[in-house]
Amino acid sequence: MPLAIRIVVALALPLVAALTVAGTYLGLEIIVGAAWVALAMVGVLLANPVMGIVVMVSLYLLSAYPTVLQAFGFLTVQNLLGVGFVVSLAVYVLNTRDLSFLKVPQVIVLAAIGLVFLAATSHAPDAFPLLRPSRGKVFILDKTENLTHDFVTRLAFLLFFLVFVRSRRDVRATFLAYMLALYGAVPSALVNWMQGNLVLGFRAAASFGAGGNANKLSMICLMEMACWWFWALSDPGRSRRLIAGGAIAACLPVLLATGSRSGLLGAVVLGVLIQTGPRAFRVPARYVGMGVAASVLLVTTVIPAGDWARMTHLMPTKAEDRGAASSNVMREDTIFAGLHMIKDHPWLGVGLGNFREVSRQVYNDAFYRPPHNSYLWAASEGGVFVLGLYLLLLWITWRDLQVVTRLAHRDLGVGYIAAAMRIVYLLFCFFALFADLWQSPFTYILIGQIVAMRRYVERLPEPAGVVVRVTRGRRYALAAPA
Repeated sequence: MPLAIRIVVALALPLVAALTVAGTYLGLEIIVGAAWVALAMVGVLLANPVMGIVVMVSLYLLSAYPTVLQAFGFLTVQNLLGVGFVVSLAVYVLNTRDLSFLKVPQVIVLAAIGLVFLAATSHAPDAFPLLRPSRGKVFILDKTENLTHDFVTRLAFLLFFLVFVRSRRDVRATFLAYMLALYGAVPSALVNWMQGNLVLGFRAAASFGAGGNANKLSMICLMEMACWWFWALSDPGRSRRLIAGGAIAACLPVLLATGSRSGLLGAVVLGVLIQTGPRAFRVPARYVGMGVAASVLLVTTVIPAGDWARMTHLMPTKAEDRGAASSNVMREDTIFAGLHMIKDHPWLGVGLGNFREVSRQVYNDAFYRPPHNSYLWAASEGGVFVLGLYLLLLWITWRDLQVVTRLAHRDLGVGYIAAAMRIVYLLFCFFALFADLWQSPFTYILIGQIVAMRRYVERLPEPAGVVVRVTRGRRYALAAPA
């Protein structure tokens, strides 16, 4: 440990002890306890920072933290971990003099997006001098402060991810944390379904995280099906395949019970992506037939009739499905409002977090809903520059993923993760057409995972005797255990 860090620690310990006594005397035991927890986290993170990354990934996806800290908004587990990571990052930089994580293309693009959003938000009061915060049915519509905070903290999380996730073990740990934490929405939705807690009386939804929205829950189910499938093929053991089969089987009824039309389209996309991916990971025809037969059986027996009717009627009339028809009308209205914003404010947009306020107060939208389209959100709140930068971000990350796929033969233990991330990433880009995903933790977790995987496989030597197969212009070098 550098001498400067030792001096800081030596000076800090007496100060911490004095603050502990003072805090206890003033009745601030919870804050004092949180400070000690943060100090303990610093020690743990200095020893094994990937543990903190795994916890943060899980908490971001679960959107939960201990209720004892909820009365103090700043004392979230993520913030306490953030304090520990700042100290760990400082120690890392002092030890290695390595600032290469700031030169990662995705970090540079996200920083540019942040600067454009800053300009857009600063310009918004001049563009809309009469705009005032207003309340919707429950919450204040202005989300500028929340989205700004989320952008900054999640960019910091991405930096921590890029610095500390480096080895094969790290890559596998973060992938499994993503897969298992996200899967928690599936049993939650099943429990809600069995208890009769359904949205609109027939649509399944989880009790926490992104799974609380039926459309996002369908995306989660499809991503989880892909992750469990590739995980099952990563090892020849029968027990692993049985576990994965059970996990996939649980996802299927939840997917159908969401009644999500984007989920049905996403299922088609998932099938195409898997069957056009590395040959070793394609689904055999008999499994496809079993899945179709199971779906038919579920639809005819246990899936609420309203779910299937909603999924299969993309443009229903009010007589066919009043709820779905109203949803379409509101989506169309929101799209037109967003297009008007882009037309009137093409360069800087309406400002981060202002979509609903401007939609309601300026364009007199009766519904003033969120955009539910990431591409529309970026262009309307940040202008064409933000949209272009996000598209550049997606393209750079896709190029990194192609490199990972091409070099995955260097470590077959990471090969299945590369194949799974290809599916998950493309599903993410597809569902961004129907949901506000780009400002969510999904974006930063996927980017961090893909960049970390690329750096890892590029450091590995080329194994002798490996044949890279070229299929329809694509290079694949993945193999699954028999």
